[in-house]
Amino acid sequence: MNISIDLLPQRTRSRTGNLPIIPVAGVLSIVAGAVVLTYTFLDTRSNVEALEAQVATQTELLTAVEADFLAMTTGINDYNYVDYFTSMDTLLTNVYKGTIPLKQRIYFHLPEEASVNSYSYVNNGDLSIQITSVSKGDAAVYLHHLLNEQEVSGAEVNTIALEGDEGVTYLSNYTLKLKTLVGEDQ
Repeated sequence: MNISIDLLPQRTRSRTGNLPIIPVAGVLSIVAGAVVLTYTFLDTRSNVEALEAQVATQTELLTAVEADFLAMTTGINDYNYVDYFTSMDTLLTNVYKGTIPLKQRIYFHLPEEASVNSYSYVNNGDLSIQITSVSKGDAAVYLHHLLNEQEVSGAEVNTIALEGDEGVTYLSNYTLKLKTLVGEDQ
């Protein structure tokens, strides 16, 4: 047999007209969060659109500045002297023979133990050269080789003189006329 003794007073809680606080607070916080997120999204989207417009404007400005720079630095103008001198060098290379190969051809015919004291070249083809040799015969042989050279149109010995008191070497002065234009030797 079971006997139950309840000594507490019998009260029942009655809920009349009260809203449940936790669910209402949850719904209000969700609505407030949605409003804040919507505002943030719309504000960020307008900022992104403004930045895209600013980037597009700066890109157009950069493209215009780059086009102006390229216009100033291409072709022959006041700002681009490199192209000017390159085109002048190309023109002169196509008109005149190179001076270094001409000089090498002249030096090639020097007799043994002969040396060049002075070498003066003018672009019209006039060349003055002074050499030191050990005999008068070397000066004559050098003149003969110069006259047979393809690049030389005329050569002559101006002077042959003893150099110094010992009389061991001779100083010879030559005047040459060279073919300096491209295609002149044909």
